[in-house]
Amino acid sequence: MRPLLELKDLHVHLGTLYIIQGVNFRVHEGENLAILGRNGAGKTTLLKSIMGILKPSKGSIKFRGRDITGARLHERARMGIGYVPDTRRIFGSLTVRENLLLGAAGIDKKIIPERLEFVLKIFPDLAKLMNHKARNLSGGQQQMLNIARIIVNPHRRLLLVDEPTEGLSPLYVKRISEAFEVLTREGVTIILVETKPLLVKRITKRYVILSHGKIVKEGDSGELFENPEIMRRYIGVEMRGG
Repeated sequence: MRPLLELKDLHVHLGTLYIIQGVNFRVHEGENLAILGRNGAGKTTLLKSIMGILKPSKGSIKFRGRDITGARLHERARMGIGYVPDTRRIFGSLTVRENLLLGAAGIDKKIIPERLEFVLKIFPDLAKLMNHKARNLSGGQQQMLNIARIIVNPHRRLLLVDEPTEGLSPLYVKRISEAFEVLTREGVTIILVETKPLLVKRITKRYVILSHGKIVKEGDSGELFENPEIMRRYIGVEMRGG
C-alpha cells in the first residue's frame, strides 16, 4: 500500500548547523506517528521541513506518492497538509469566530457553517467564546483555537502537531487528546511531537526517536509503556499516566 508520507534520506542544514542527518520513515493513512526526542534533537526542524517552511539540503519528501520536496508551503497546504506549531499563532486582535473564518478561507462558502459546527463539537469550550478577542483566552483555549483554525478546512489529511500540550493543565491536555481521537476517526493522520504519555499512548500507533538529527529507535507506541526505560534513556521522561 502506498504511504501517505515518505521521507527518504532527508538532510536539513540551518546555516552552518547540520540539524537533520539522513532521516527515513513512512506513514500510512490512519497510522499516527509520534516523533520523540530531547530538546534540540531536531523534531521541530523535521516538521517544518515536511511542511515546506525549511528546505532540505538533500533527500526527498513524498506525499500521496507525489514528490513535494520542492513544493512551497502554500502548495503543501492546498494538498492537505496542516501544521500546528509549538507557538500559538493566532490573531489576538481578532475574535475566535474571525480566526476560524480565516482558517476556512478558500473553501466552499456553503460548507463553512458545517465546518464551524464540526470544530465546535470537537472544542465545545470555544462555542461560548466566539465573539471574544483571541488574546483574552486562556493558554488552553488559545491552543484549542490554534488547532481548530487548521482543521476547520476539510481538506486537511495530514496534521503536523508540535508539542500541543506544553504548559497546559491536565484538563486541557485531556480535551486536546480527545480532539485528536475524533480527528483520527474522521480520517486525519497525525504526526505528533509530544512527550506526555497520555497523548503518545492514546493518539499514536508508532514512534520514532530522534537524537542529534538521526532516528535512533522506532517501534510500536505500546512498547514505550511495556519498557519505560526507552523514555528514560532517550528522552528523560518518566512514563506515568498523564
